[in-house]
Amino acid sequence: MHDKDECKCQDLNIYPVKVNEEKLNVIDKYPLPRIPFFMVILGRVAAGKSCILNSLTLSPRFFRDDFQVKILISPTAESDPMMEHIVDHFDFVFTEYSDELLNEIVKMVEDDEDGNRYLLVLDDAITEGFRQSKNGKVDKFSSLITKYRHIKNDATGKEGNLSIILTLQYFKFMSVITRTMAKSVLIAGEIADAELKKISEAYDFFGGSSKRFLELYRKCRINPYDFAFLNVDSLEMRRNFNDEIVYSRKEEYNKMKNKDLEKDENEE
Repeated sequence: MHDKDECKCQDLNIYPVKVNEEKLNVIDKYPLPRIPFFMVILGRVAAGKSCILNSLTLSPRFFRDDFQVKILISPTAESDPMMEHIVDHFDFVFTEYSDELLNEIVKMVEDDEDGNRYLLVLDDAITEGFRQSKNGKVDKFSSLITKYRHIKNDATGKEGNLSIILTLQYFKFMSVITRTMAKSVLIAGEIADAELKKISEAYDFFGGSSKRFLELYRKCRINPYDFAFLNVDSLEMRRNFNDEIVYSRKEEYNKMKNKDLEKDENEE
């Protein structure tokens, strides 16, 4: 048996690992997600997804100047007037999704002699017919979103050169892997109650319960085109990008800590 006093003398703390931040290639864009990121924009037709996408990718207030190469995969790219500016300003536009195309994009990132940052946008490219598992194996897209941050550029030796934005009309198209790997989720427009219930169950760590999530979500939907912005990195839920913070895990912890301190003081 071990002596209890001997165990108390052991240092069993977990210490941070020293990492060369330059190799990770991270850019802090708070309150937006840090680069590199995987972002999901969820909303039905006329929910404002295209408007949000235009601002995120083309405005210097967001991510326009952070990426040197922008790639769009969208079956409606050439027919949707809302996508006209994106089509004009993106470097590559494809109307069909394929595993081979994803492989080629990854190779572009790895082989880029200038070490450029890439933004890949998939706009309604994943639908009912898209299978996120094939013959028991993880599909190419799901595999990509689990490792996108660690794709290394051969010229610079840096990771983090690829970020991804995925727009979807239905929550059912988000596989478990997609939900888990998304660093930020935007919920736009009107969502059916049944679908909203499933969203609240998947992201109940914002608030601590499905019921609380729904209460917080409703605070985000004051005006017709308001959206709920879930930042998984900072564990914050906002109404839009720069309006009210309706939930902050950090704030919740501080409140709990202060309550405990007050309780201790009162007991004394």
